[in-house]
Amino acid sequence: MGIFTRIKDIAAADTHRLLDLVEDPVSMAKHYIRQLEEQIDQARLALEKQLAAEQQYDLLVARTGQMIDKRTRQAELAVEREEEDIARLAIQEKLSHSKLMQTYLEQREVIRKQVQALQEEIARLLDLHKELSDKLNFLLARSQAAAALRATVATASPGDISKISRGFDRMEQKIMTLESGVLAYRSMDQSNARLTGWSDQNEVESELARLKAVKQTQ
Repeated sequence: MGIFTRIKDIAAADTHRLLDLVEDPVSMAKHYIRQLEEQIDQARLALEKQLAAEQQYDLLVARTGQMIDKRTRQAELAVEREEEDIARLAIQEKLSHSKLMQTYLEQREVIRKQVQALQEEIARLLDLHKELSDKLNFLLARSQAAAALRATVATASPGDISKISRGFDRMEQKIMTLESGVLAYRSMDQSNARLTGWSDQNEVESELARLKAVKQTQ
């Protein structure tokens, strides 16, 4: 009974984990990218094997071609010497190697097509990997911004915001009071300057009148 309960718990845990992945887009994107990277690794491994097989067929084609040329020369030489039996054997081996050559060429062509298909598939997977990575970075940026906003909302209650606003209002009132004091001080300075100018002008006129009176007495 305990074993079945344990299996049930494991299944439930896996189900919850999958649900969590679905609910978390960042985790889901990372999960897809990991799967994609595994597919890319498998495709690259298959490509390496196909390239190795292509090289092997290149060697078989080259060696078979050399054998065909050799048997062709042997047949021609046997005909010149009128050695028909040797010529027949050489021609027979030439035809046999020619059939092998055709088989090797066809198989190599199949492998080359597989190589091309794997290269195109890897290129497509790499493009998809870049696209998903860009989307993941975008999701991470949005997630971080959302977390920062949530933290700000959680730490700054409406009462705190109201207190901050009242504090700025008080600062504004103090600044306005200081500005009013400066303006009043400047107004007093201007009034004093006008009074001083008026006093100086009276002294000038008095001195001028005195000088005129002295001249008339002379």
